[in-house]
Amino acid sequence: MHLTHVRRSDLNLLAALAVLLEERSISRAAARHHLSQPAMSRVLQRLRETFGDELLIRTAGGYELTARARRLQQDLQSILPELDRMLRGEEFNPLSAEDTFRVCATDSASMLIAARLPGRLKAAAPGTQLELVAWHDKAFEDVTHGRVDVLLWANQVPAPLLSQPLFEDDIVCILCEQHAIGSRPLTKDAYLRHPHVLLTLFNPWGAIVDTVLAKNLARRRIGLRVPYFGAAVLAVRGTDLIATLPRRAAEIYANMAGVRIVPFPFNVPRLRYVIAWHPGTNDEPALAWFREQLVDVFTKPPV
Repeated sequence: MHLTHVRRSDLNLLAALAVLLEERSISRAAARHHLSQPAMSRVLQRLRETFGDELLIRTAGGYELTARARRLQQDLQSILPELDRMLRGEEFNPLSAEDTFRVCATDSASMLIAARLPGRLKAAAPGTQLELVAWHDKAFEDVTHGRVDVLLWANQVPAPLLSQPLFEDDIVCILCEQHAIGSRPLTKDAYLRHPHVLLTLFNPWGAIVDTVLAKNLARRRIGLRVPYFGAAVLAVRGTDLIATLPRRAAEIYANMAGVRIVPFPFNVPRLRYVIAWHPGTNDEPALAWFREQLVDVFTKPPV
């Protein structure tokens, strides 16, 4: 096997190259790679000499990738996870591990994880850390590029990501205990007549609800917009507002004074949550172990 170019190269440069191409900024790449800006500039110069290409070209709007850099970026997405796996070895010892596991999830899904997983990790892998990242429109890119390890998502995931079913959930409404409907069931007419709390941060169930209402030639009357799940629940107390939310997360607030959970009055498909990850990390021992813990806390009864 002839590996002339590998013997002449510093493999540490590949990790720096991936960050530079992703950030397209020397200062941001330096911060992520824990280097000073001058040091990262020197790394970029070494990379340019190694590959015989400018890689990053300064423009009026910032740095742009060369054609060679774009090809290298695609290669690095598969190469770096495999190199990391090779260098770490095949064994993972939870008791001595110091990994940070990063999960990207919606606000309500993050609540479910926070209520279940930290205690399990503390007992099984006390040196590890858990980082929950808010869902955003680049979440699938984040797991592809290794910025997060796992996604928790209530919908289909794009190729080439791998996924595993986690749990199903249904949609319910949270009302003030003294809501105008009294003890009567929440009917379709009452649902449409009263004002609603709308979550402005991305959530998979909001679009499902609006699609179901549109099929019934109806729409919600919005009385309040809030960014977070908890704020939506608090807002219904002492008002006629209605919050439409996933049951599992809503039940965390079920014992809160002044609110109650009632069925959503329209027929709506159940939410099917999955965890998703990049195939390049499928056989990485630490992440395989972490995914197993995440699945277990949602699918197995507490011991």
